[in-house]
Amino acid sequence: MLSYSQVSFSKFKFKKDSPFGCCPGRKMTDVKFKITSDKAIKYVRVYYYGVNQVGDAVSSDIVGAVNANVEHTKHRMIFFTGPFETNKTYSRWASGTFIYPLEVIAFPYLLEILYMDGEEEKIKLDKENFHIYFPCIKKWIDVNVEDGI
Repeated sequence: MLSYSQVSFSKFKFKKDSPFGCCPGRKMTDVKFKITSDKAIKYVRVYYYGVNQVGDAVSSDIVGAVNANVEHTKHRMIFFTGPFETNKTYSRWASGTFIYPLEVIAFPYLLEILYMDGEEEKIKLDKENFHIYFPCIKKWIDVNVEDGI
């Protein structure tokens, strides 16, 4: 594994996304990242959970209450299309990515990078390496995917 990041996120969080006061609890995913790789990147994918104040992954109301306890409904992905050049910083956001009435944070667990030359990296984030790729996240959370609704 590399000791340095290929992509470094200075921002990765939910922000309020309630245009004209509609849709209470609706959130956007807001990110800022720098390409620290020595080669251009084609795609960046971040897989993440919405995590409540007690460390449980929760389902977005977008999927409906019927599937609220099914684990696959707790997974989220945000997908960025390049080309992304080395040593440049990019800001992106996606509207309406999560709907949850209480406080919740976006917490990444997997990073996929596809380079312009076809090489691909999958980086499983853990307590030892998350700060390399997501220095904006100050504390690791052992996310519980079983209990949250």
